[in-house]
Amino acid sequence: MTEFRITHEIHEVHPDIREKLTATTIEAINESSARSAEDAALVLRHKLGEIGVGMSEAACLAAVERIRSGKQLRFEIERETVDETE
Repeated sequence: MTEFRITHEIHEVHPDIREKLTATTIEAINESSARSAEDAALVLRHKLGEIGVGMSEAACLAAVERIRSGKQLRFEIERETVDETE
């Protein structure tokens, strides 16, 4: 997984969400640096829950593994697709 997606609608309501997600993710991973990747993912999931963001365990684990391997974590904004035939 190379990037995590935030819908445009969420970004409209919370324009600082990308920065908040990045800061919270880094904080959680630093806080749990001596733990296994799975335990760090649980810490991350809990921290994200504190700011009102739900992320699957698999996505949290992917984020932890990505950062621990020295790669960047990017939160991309995407528009939800709307059926144009309506």
